[in-house]
Formats: sequence, C-alpha cells, structure tokens
Amino acid sequence: DNVHEKVNEPPRTTLTAFFLLCQKDDFAKTLLYCDVPKYYTWNASEKVFKRRVQGTAVLGYPDVREGDALSRVYTVHPNNFECFFLRLLLYAVRGPTLFEALGTVNGRICATFREACQLHGLLEDDQ
Repeated sequence: DNVHEKVNEPPRTTLTAFFLLCQKDDFAKTLLYCDVPKYYTWNASEKVFKRRVQGTAVLGYPDVREGDALSRVYTVHPNNFECFFLRLLLYAVRGPTLFEALGTVNGRICATFREACQLHGLLEDDQ
C-alpha cells in the first residue's frame, strides 16, 4: 500500500516544486531552474517556493522581488546519462511544468533527455 502511494505521489523535491510553480505562476514560466532562488525562497517545511518579499522590484512584475541568492544545481557525472542530460536541459528550458515538458522540443516528444538536448542544439557531434 505504501509503495503505491509513493509511486502515485512521489516526494516533493525542489525540482518537482519548480514544475508546480511554473504551472501556477506566470513569472516563474520565464525562469530557468537555476534562476528560481533569486526570486523565490524555499519553504522546507511546506516544500514549496514562495515569492521573496524583500529585494529589488522586477520591471513588469510588481509583486516580484529579486534578491542576491546564489543557487546550486547538483553536478552529475556524464556517465549518468539521463541525469546529466536532464541537468543540461534545466539550464536551457524556461518554465517547464513536467519532466515531459523538458523532453519536448517544438512539439516533438523525445524518447530521452539526450535526444531533447540534441534537438535544442546543446550537444556537439563528434563527427
């Protein structure tokens, strides 16, 4: 029973919370994953991002504030293929709402994140 719960509702991470944020927040849809901490704080107890209340106002978005926060996206060894390519996509795709959105390029659903990286022009051909 517990296994089914975990499959149907996996634990929320900062990445999955970013997807939820992009589903609900128009400003978040303009951001890369690594840019989120500049404009949002992570509430660890609720496992959600909340807009900053202090900082510099963002032009065109009166309720958004920019702070000096640094972000960290975990490094991934290139031998861990799909995670490595997922990380590349997080630096290239703005406002993804699901893992599937990261793997979709110009309406084409890619079989792997590597294929999505290729279609985005993030990889060089060795030939």
